[in-house]
Amino acid sequence: MSEPGASPSVSRYLDDRGRLFEYVHWPHAEATGLVIHFSAFFGKWGDAKPYRDQFQGYFHRLKMLGTCPDHNWLFLCDPYGAYQNGTYYLGEAGDLFVERATRAIIDQVVASSGVGTDELILLGSSMGGTAALKFGLDLQAKGIVAIGPHIDLDVCARLQHRFAEVAFTLPDGDPYNPANDPVTRAVRARLDAYPADAPLPRLFLQSCEDDDGVHDEQVLPLVQAWQARGGQVELDARPVGGHTSDWATRALLLDVIERIGRGEPAPLDTYQCEPPYVGSLTRPPLEHRIRRRLSLLRKRIVPSRQATA
Repeated sequence: MSEPGASPSVSRYLDDRGRLFEYVHWPHAEATGLVIHFSAFFGKWGDAKPYRDQFQGYFHRLKMLGTCPDHNWLFLCDPYGAYQNGTYYLGEAGDLFVERATRAIIDQVVASSGVGTDELILLGSSMGGTAALKFGLDLQAKGIVAIGPHIDLDVCARLQHRFAEVAFTLPDGDPYNPANDPVTRAVRARLDAYPADAPLPRLFLQSCEDDDGVHDEQVLPLVQAWQARGGQVELDARPVGGHTSDWATRALLLDVIERIGRGEPAPLDTYQCEPPYVGSLTRPPLEHRIRRRLSLLRKRIVPSRQATA
């Protein structure tokens, strides 16, 4: 592991079958607590070659956030899956080996850092948001920051073009089989089973209203369920952007983390209207725009699981 303030280096963890996991622990001398960041999907290894050359893995937002000396950081990556770009931090064919290894790494870093769960904030986008929610509930963390999170994986398989990634994790390869709910609906299950006498992690969500298959179908129901259990939720909803993290600027994320740590409310209007918090939307590639049109069409044609149950 890196010394406080030093440039980060990649650490390695081998599970009981010798499978390799890489992570970056970046502590800072004057920092307290620990922020854990989960990488999102990153394409195939060839797409991530610049990151592989430097860090032997793809660690989303490593330079963007890890240089901030106010926090200790842990960056995690899931390199397994149908395209070697992620399994939602689960595993393969019902063997949740990625989940186990990820938890082992977290426990190891938390123990060596001497931090308590009330000093943990978990962060991620898309697939990384899934992991932030899941592990944040498991750890009873202080806070969770999730950007456009995938929550119900059967819905993501159907409406977010992630059938192969979700199917890879399941014993029968069927994302729509209700028997797989413990895996595909793991976030909901953890929320339902959360101890009644323990405060839920404070939850900050950012989502785009035109993110088909995510915002209306997954994020809004989670907000309702979280609040119904007495949890504090702040939803930074943007009208446009689709499945993007362009609105999740460095200034916004660091401010949210600070405010969760201090127990202060997040100024959503400021984030949406004032620099340096406001981001700029990147025009998605043609392939992504075509995918979105197809998603809209499929949404009209393919019945939901609830409708067919």
